[in-house]
Amino acid sequence: MVDVDEIARRCATAGLDLHAITSAGSYDDLVDPPYRLGGGRTDTVIVFGNSRALWPALDRWERTTGPHADPVDTYVMQVVAEATADVDDLVDIRYSHEPPPRRIAIQRLADRAGLAWLSPSHLCVHPEHGPWIALRAAVVLGRPLHSAPPAAIAPCACASHCLPKLAEAIAAGEPADNDEMVAHWERWVAMRDACPIGRAARYDDAQVRYHYLGERPAGWPPLG
Repeated sequence: MVDVDEIARRCATAGLDLHAITSAGSYDDLVDPPYRLGGGRTDTVIVFGNSRALWPALDRWERTTGPHADPVDTYVMQVVAEATADVDDLVDIRYSHEPPPRRIAIQRLADRAGLAWLSPSHLCVHPEHGPWIALRAAVVLGRPLHSAPPAAIAPCACASHCLPKLAEAIAAGEPADNDEMVAHWERWVAMRDACPIGRAARYDDAQVRYHYLGERPAGWPPLG
């Protein structure tokens, strides 16, 4: 049987360097029915995410195999599929970008698994990387996990850091759509920048501008 550590190692070598585990039932108990995983309550769930470590691997892949309309989602699906290809008890893979009815509350899942604390500003804060992470996938395995690890704990005080920046961004006009988000993107980046945790883990400019503005870096093959 391929163990969790080996699946995580495979993902980490491709840039999905963060993971934690919990049981399906401990997550399902937290969320409304449309977001539940279902299946066996003791099934092991691995939640995967990434720090800035994803970007160099993604950049190389897009330059050599692109263009892809959605390079991050396409790359993540390829990495996780390859990492679990020989896992005999694989039950399901849910990706954070999937729409209903397969959507999961991946922030709640990451919090429950102890990967990152879900803060009042709706940022998931990792104890080392702070808010400079992204949550990508949940891998469900049909092997029992009878005792779920403890949930994440708060590593910082949001009231004096990110929450004032969230209030400023909302006061300027909460974005009604992606175009409005792009128009005020720097206010939303400022909320992450305000967090005292993980400042050394901040995404570089190319990664920030891609995620907030959709700008393809120089050197990526053009779309269309």
